[in-house]
Amino acid sequence: MAAYNNEDIIRYEDGDMLPEERLQFEAALQEDAALAAALAQYREVIATLSDRLQPDISRDTLKATLQQQRQTHFSRKGKVISIRKYLTAIGAAAAILAGVLLFRFYSHDTNYMETYGNIEMQVAAERGNNADSLLQSAALYFNEKAYTKVIPLLDTYLKTDSSSQMALYYRGVAATHTGETAGGLADLKKVYEGESVFKYDAAFYIALYYAQQQNKKEALSWLKLIPADAAAAAKAAALEKDLK
Repeated sequence: MAAYNNEDIIRYEDGDMLPEERLQFEAALQEDAALAAALAQYREVIATLSDRLQPDISRDTLKATLQQQRQTHFSRKGKVISIRKYLTAIGAAAAILAGVLLFRFYSHDTNYMETYGNIEMQVAAERGNNADSLLQSAALYFNEKAYTKVIPLLDTYLKTDSSSQMALYYRGVAATHTGETAGGLADLKKVYEGESVFKYDAAFYIALYYAQQQNKKEALSWLKLIPADAAAAAKAAALEKDLK
């Protein structure tokens, strides 16, 4: 289920996906057994809690309970710690759902990048020369999120091919993760100003950076530059909905 995460499963089940995004998700369900199993497990948790929890529980009470569960049963990164030691069957289901719902309550305030920013660098090496080796090495580091190692490799590659929109795009993304924000945004804006297949992906990542910085106005202005038929349109629409 590499292409989708728990947040995607929740958005699908809650009806928060755009029609085209929902169709893509349902197509993935037919081919990805792990994704289908994760969805089934989420539905089972919801059904269990619906049967066991009091129907008149208020949202504020639920939220307070989830916050208490988070402190007791979850680490700082939200990972379950020895959950079977503490919880019975229904308690385990409640704790799982607590983690899911707490992610919804808190992640969109500060973790837009975590929710929408997981991308992989794809490289097709054909010639087998030194330039291709640089890209392959950069891709390996990029996909391991070792961004500080990506930048010098792409710096070297761009000295041989300064017009490479792909290298500019991935260098820009990597730079935003290493604190070299000005250079990263400059690369991404150059890509947006061009006409490559990365044009609107660059616009989306710029918007995502500003969203992470809680600059919603600037983020929304970049999202509006992404047309409805762009590959990044579904993600852009979802992020825009979260920002409003």
